[in-house]
Amino acid sequence: MSLNAILNSGVSGMLAHQTALNVTSTNIANVQTEGYARKTVEYSSIFVNGIGTGVEISEVRRITDEFIAKELRLATAGSEQYKAMSEIYGQLQSLLGDPAANNSLTGKLDNLNSAFAALTVDPTMSVSRTAALNEITNFGIETNRLLSQIQDLRKEADTHVAEEIEVVNAAILRLHDLNLEIKSASQSNKPTGDLLDQRDQALTEISKIMDIKTYPMRDGAVAVVTDAGQQLLDFQPRQLVYSPAASVTSETIFSQITLNVYDTVNKTVADTGLALDPELQSGSLRGWLDMRNTELPNLAAQIGSLSAEVAARFNAVHNDNITVPPPAAMAGRNTGVVATDAHGFSGQASFYSFDANNNVVASYTVDFDNPGTATMADVIAEVNGALGAGTLSLANGVLTMSAQGGATGIGISQEAGSPSDRGGRGFSHFFGMNDLITTMINTTNDTGLMASDTHGFTGTTTLEFRGPNGEEPVSMTLDFGAIGGTMADVVNEINSNLGGYTTASLDANGALVFNNSTGFGDYSVNVLADATDRSATGMSFSEMFGVGLKYPADAGLEFSVDPAIAANPQLLATAKINPTGTPAVTSADNRGALAFQDLATARFTFGSVGGLTGSTVSLGDYAAQILAKSGLDAARAESLQSDRAALSGEFHNRLQEVSGVNMDEELANLIVYQNAYNASARIITTAREMYDVLINLV
Repeated sequence: MSLNAILNSGVSGMLAHQTALNVTSTNIANVQTEGYARKTVEYSSIFVNGIGTGVEISEVRRITDEFIAKELRLATAGSEQYKAMSEIYGQLQSLLGDPAANNSLTGKLDNLNSAFAALTVDPTMSVSRTAALNEITNFGIETNRLLSQIQDLRKEADTHVAEEIEVVNAAILRLHDLNLEIKSASQSNKPTGDLLDQRDQALTEISKIMDIKTYPMRDGAVAVVTDAGQQLLDFQPRQLVYSPAASVTSETIFSQITLNVYDTVNKTVADTGLALDPELQSGSLRGWLDMRNTELPNLAAQIGSLSAEVAARFNAVHNDNITVPPPAAMAGRNTGVVATDAHGFSGQASFYSFDANNNVVASYTVDFDNPGTATMADVIAEVNGALGAGTLSLANGVLTMSAQGGATGIGISQEAGSPSDRGGRGFSHFFGMNDLITTMINTTNDTGLMASDTHGFTGTTTLEFRGPNGEEPVSMTLDFGAIGGTMADVVNEINSNLGGYTTASLDANGALVFNNSTGFGDYSVNVLADATDRSATGMSFSEMFGVGLKYPADAGLEFSVDPAIAANPQLLATAKINPTGTPAVTSADNRGALAFQDLATARFTFGSVGGLTGSTVSLGDYAAQILAKSGLDAARAESLQSDRAALSGEFHNRLQEVSGVNMDEELANLIVYQNAYNASARIITTAREMYDVLINLV
């Protein structure tokens, strides 16, 4: 070996060991840096004509385990999904409060029941009447507050969706740039470790928001896809496009997140028509979407269902009672019923007129099962014939009753042995003649119509079958002028268009129900447009049958005492008609008040709503079920978040064992590389001394 070869070996050794020292010092400096993967050097000998002439660093190798890294990303996505849900659930539990507290939903209902129980002691006391009405108002304030704030939380979740999409988009573009830099460095045989660290950090950032997988491409680049297989990055980056809602109500249709190809030159996106919402399986974005689209609407539907039942039961009792003195007139709500319609009732109802002393002037009992009493016109004619022309009238779907022929008051009662019934409600209750509680939307969708009845609608309504993530497999326009005239024709038309996804039918009470096909359990029928009118009453198809996203979610909004009764508590009906009594109604009669009291323990059947299984329970127990389910859902989300976080932590620790900096190992390497560097320097010194000896000999 020549002196030049010796000198070259020493120089190459110094340079190689210097690089090794630089790598080791960088490892030590980044011992606490999140996402940093330690680096090692690979040495290789330099040969010239088969003779070793030194050493070089062939590679600065980044130490990691891609399998563990991929599993860590998926575990992180799962943890972040339930972390997002727990954040909303935490706020929700604060809104709902302690179920045992007086200001909770169950507490408000208990207060309502207690106030009406106190009314039984002396129904004539104005303070007791006012207190009972106030508790109805307080319950309505609570349901209105909860339902409004649920929509606020949906808006908050929607804001998070928009914010995190911006984060994902920025990270995808950063990944694209890093891919290009890594490819260029690889082709130039330059170190890529730091670039790979940056890329992993960007991948980690995305994995918190959505579930992703990576696949290797040429020259060190990676492709990124969702766990369901939607491409986020290959040779071209994708961008997520989303427009957040300006405001949120129960009827808000949120835009879908679309996946678009990004032109890096022109900075534009090309719409692919691909919706990402249904594809996301985990990540914080999935958590925000689930809370916005499913969990919060479910809770709103549950509260709405409770509110509708409270209104229905208190209105049923109030319609079966009478004020003292009896009212001179009563007006119902718009039912969409007209005089030519079949009355649709069974059983019997009695109609009364009273004098100024509350004695019966005239009465008439309608037997709805009498074949001669077929239409509403027949019912009206019979009552007016007995109590005086104009006593009953029906216009624009609203039934009214007024005292005629010198009478000062009127009333309607059920016959105990054979009470009238249409759609599960008595005559007065069906028409809302003496309702105690009003709500923003129609909460009584038991129409009493049968398949053979005339539907009576004109115009069109557009329906869509919509999934929780905006999936819309089918929509249809129901043109009432182009189909047959019966309710059976309406049902058949719906099923001919939506039958592969859901099946419509009329239940025994005349409610329009939809039974979803397998795989579409959490889909719903929504109304996009409704320009229908039943028999010129102003009652639309969607309102009459409660079709659309706002049913029953808005049933607890504007839940209040009828304004006339609120203004005059003496109009609270607490007595019953005694047709043989003199007088027939008395202020001391507390039978009506006792009927209100019985509502506290009576059991009613609730259908499956918003993920809450149907049951037959009291109103208070149903309210408790709502709060309990919400609490259990919150606890489940917290537990799953904890489990996923533990799994993520385990993968993180395993990855650190592979790629993390070990200070003991690095310090040992530091000594080795330092000694090797010094030894190489000594070789150079020795070679130089040998050169000096040769020069001096000359």
